[in-house]
Order: sequence, then C-alpha cells, then structure tokens
Amino acid sequence: MKEDWRCVVRRASLIVSFLILVSIFAGAQKILTWDPPEHPDPPFPTQLRKMPIVIQLTCKNHDGALASGRGTGFVVAYLDPRLPKGFAFRYLVTNRHVAECWDENRRPREVQSVEVRMNLKDGSTEVAPIKSYPWHFPTDESADLAVAALTFSENVDYLAIPLEMFFTKDLFKTYNIGEGAKIILAGYFYQLEGEHRVQPLIREGILSMITDDPLETTTGKRGPLYLGDVHIFGGNSGSPVFINTIGLRPGGKVQMLDDYRFLGVVSGYYFEDSNFNLQIATTVRGTQRANSGVSMIVPADVLKDLILNNPDLKRLRDSSVPPAQPPAAQPR
Repeated sequence: MKEDWRCVVRRASLIVSFLILVSIFAGAQKILTWDPPEHPDPPFPTQLRKMPIVIQLTCKNHDGALASGRGTGFVVAYLDPRLPKGFAFRYLVTNRHVAECWDENRRPREVQSVEVRMNLKDGSTEVAPIKSYPWHFPTDESADLAVAALTFSENVDYLAIPLEMFFTKDLFKTYNIGEGAKIILAGYFYQLEGEHRVQPLIREGILSMITDDPLETTTGKRGPLYLGDVHIFGGNSGSPVFINTIGLRPGGKVQMLDDYRFLGVVSGYYFEDSNFNLQIATTVRGTQRANSGVSMIVPADVLKDLILNNPDLKRLRDSSVPPAQPPAAQPR
C-alpha cells in the first residue's frame, strides 16, 4: 500500500523535532553538569594589595622647620640556601629619596623619625617606629633605592616578594616579551589614608621603553631605567611593579594565563612644565603638576644586586647563619 507523502513528511518532521529536542537536552545537560575550575589563590591584584607598607617620616628642613613625608615600601624575601627550609632573610625596600627625605632640590634632610604603617591579620592597622635608620644604598648613585634588613611580627598581614620572582633584563628574550607588555603596581594612596587599614591603590598600564642607554633618574644621575605608561602620583614612590608574561614563548609555546613577575620599583614620573618640556619629579609628596603619565621604574636587576652583593647586608647574613656542623662520624 502506498504511503501518503503527507504522512511521511509528518513523521520526518516528528523525527527531526525529536532529534532537535534530544540535542537541546544533551547540550543543557553539559551546561548543568559543568563545574567551574578551582582557584585556590585570590586574583593577583588582590594579592598585590597586601604588599605595600606605608613609610612615614618626620624631617627637618634646612631652615629648621619640620616637614613630613610619606612613601611606599614593600618586603623582599631572600631564601638563602644556608637557612632551614621555610626561613628567609627579609628586606624592606623603598626609594633613596624616601629614606633620606629629600627636598625638591634632591638634598637629604635630617630625618627626625621613621614609622611604618602595616595592616594586621585581625583587620586593624599598626604604626611601628623604626628607632634606628639601617638603610643600605647602591654604590651606583643613579639608583634610587634603599634597603633595610628588618623583621616583622607574625601578626602583620603582608606578602613578601621572593627574589626568585624577579624579572631580570635577560628574561625579556627568554619570555619573548618587550615594550607593550602589561604592567601593574600597588602603592600608598595619599588621598585615602584608611581609617582602619592601609588601602593601597592598584594602577596598571604598559611597559613603554626598555633601553640600554642610561637615562637621567630621580637622583639627577644617569643610569638604568624602564619607562612605563602608567599614571602615578604622590605617595607611589617605592611601589613594586609587576609585568605580565602572558603570550607566545620561543619555540611556539603559549602562556595562556596571567603570570606576573617583579619588574622593578617606581621612583618618579615626568611632568610637563609651562613650556611643555618634560621634567623629572619624585612622588614622595602629593603635589601634582601636569603629569605626562610616563613613570620611571628602577629595574629589578639593580635591587637584586643591592640585596645580594652589598657588603654590609652580606655580613649581616653571614653573622645570622649558624656555622655548618661537621658530618657525624660513621660507626666502624
């Protein structure tokens, strides 16, 4: 018996409709049973906000009047192989112009007191005086850096940057990245002191210039610098800067997820004067000019060299490491 074509079409339509419904439900089942990937660590910017420490200074001007200054500091951890596992030497890092409370003419002022303001794990904040001024500076006078060997209470809520996280200049070729790479920093926000806690501000931009030519730094001397297209302002001096190494690697490998490494330390920025010339300014004070948006970054290589090779810091480490014990005698 010949089947009516309308019945065939109707049956075919029903089959197609059934297949479509099966496909929809199958797709819905995949969506409903999809589990988001686990992220055991908070986003990097959230971690970055735990790094800045506010450095507060009272200084005497050359006319005898008292002045105050504020800048950003952070902690670097050196996992000396001579130390037991889990132990490290820790260093407070900032700019030299912050540590010595320079005036507008780059002259150190007499420091009357130094305090550090830090967040605590109980949700509060603490201001701790530094009774002596144990700052160590690079031998290269162009490097606007200062380092102090300090210990911190276990109650302090901060993250230290391990020396192994430093992005030194040789790694630009290794990671196949350069100008245009994303950079991010966190620093003291002078317009929001934070009543209960230090409230660091996150800023981001791009790395604008990597050059082998020495540039004039905030010290007035010529030396190694990176330039970044990132807007900074008063209080950001001494802020840690990180570079995102996401992208294509040599050999065709691709880094798909954000991967941040420590690039260097904010030291100042270029501002435009009334004749539209670019001038250098530090950021230890809140005074603003026509900020060009070009910031100055002391490379991580310079800080690494200071920590590892400064003779005084090396002596402090050597005196803190217990002498190696001779191997135990083997029983006969």
